[in-house]
Amino acid sequence: MDTVKNILGAAQAIYAQYERVKCCKCQSRRLVERIRILMRPIKTLQAQPTKTVSPQLEGLLQKLLRSLEKAKRLLEKYSHQNWMQKFLKASEALEEFSNVNEQLSDAAEGLSLLLQVEQVVKESFQRDVLRQENNKDFEADRVLLEEMLRNSKETRDGVDNIQCEVKQIQGKLDEVLQKLDARPRTSTADVETIEIEKRLLTKWTLLKEFESHVLYKGEYHKFPVAIKVFKNPVITSTQKVRDLFRKEIKAMKRFESPHILRMYGICIDESGPSPEFSIVTEYCEKGSLRDVLKKEPDLSWRIRIQMALHAANGLYRLHQTGDKSQLHGSINSNMFLVAEGYSVKLSGFELSQTESSLRRKHKEKKQKEISPSAYVSPQGLTSVNHIYDLPSEIYSFGIVLWEIATGKTPFRGCTSQEIHQKVYKEGYQEPLGEDCPAGLREVIHQCRNYEPSKRPSAEGIVDSLRSISSVTTVTL
Repeated sequence: MDTVKNILGAAQAIYAQYERVKCCKCQSRRLVERIRILMRPIKTLQAQPTKTVSPQLEGLLQKLLRSLEKAKRLLEKYSHQNWMQKFLKASEALEEFSNVNEQLSDAAEGLSLLLQVEQVVKESFQRDVLRQENNKDFEADRVLLEEMLRNSKETRDGVDNIQCEVKQIQGKLDEVLQKLDARPRTSTADVETIEIEKRLLTKWTLLKEFESHVLYKGEYHKFPVAIKVFKNPVITSTQKVRDLFRKEIKAMKRFESPHILRMYGICIDESGPSPEFSIVTEYCEKGSLRDVLKKEPDLSWRIRIQMALHAANGLYRLHQTGDKSQLHGSINSNMFLVAEGYSVKLSGFELSQTESSLRRKHKEKKQKEISPSAYVSPQGLTSVNHIYDLPSEIYSFGIVLWEIATGKTPFRGCTSQEIHQKVYKEGYQEPLGEDCPAGLREVIHQCRNYEPSKRPSAEGIVDSLRSISSVTTVTL
């Protein structure tokens, strides 16, 4: 198994190269530790016969090998430069290490699907963990630099100049991390999004039954997933469904992000008298954002602001992809799902054509808890011919942010006509509590502004919430 052998050889070369690293020691050490953990399933794979390696796994291993070669070149680069000189370009170093760590994270996720990977491997490469550890390592390197400065023989003016540069570097840190967060993941899309054999979906547990489908929790290669099984699909031609699926999956690869619900694949079971169609997605154990706000009314402001930032990141990822902004079209608190650690992910737009081809329309039998009009902008309430655009979507998101801040149901008990009267004719905005942090209050007011031109972009919302989050972490 040449690829596996080459991967293990590359890892050994990286371990040796680390001993010669002169700068960015903390970030280099963390990178090497992650590679050691990632090699555990690779060593297990080495003992297996060649015939057990599928083309998908072989492709993933080749990408992992390229990532390791990139990591080796990175460590070589930091073996030949003065520590202080290189730290003064720390924003470049941070992005380089983050790029490599993200690629290794993709490899870990792919292996978790195709192999029975240890839980410690999965936990070591969670993106939130990567980001927190990268920040910690960057801070440790900064402290070391300041210690070196205190012990240096340079003049006080020279020290002050370098310390000033360090402060400027810290100011760039959030900008670099935001760019990385918005960048699409590139390594495992082909592995993750596939047609899945039903035998690989195990431990089915019924979650909820709807008019058009049944929702289950299950496992796919020991990984928790949500399985949506459609009832009486409109289209029964498996080829038509497959064609739609492939087309949509190709388009969806652009939107991959930690804060957009991950699509694992479609399952077509043809063993019965008629085909059964299922869609397999990431499982979010806490349910919808609306569910969380109802069940946990006493969430701290730190968690609420974190959820708001995650939701904004998902929307930003959707809006900023490609030359023309992609609109969701139906933003509300049920379209955001909440995973472990209150990680929020945007859903509801993936595989829309595939689902439409399978889902039968049913007449609504019960009144919805929240009127759809609650999320419609004043201009949208004016006329059914109003063109839905970015400001319209930002207004809807402002209502979601209001829900996060208050935990309440927007326009509770109001009819569409009453909402039209209040919002469009009277310019009414539902109030926020007095304890709402000022920064968050301002963002929500901006998003709900009556004038579309005065509403911020998704990118602006992310920037504001990042600033609020960093302050809240310290003060609340």
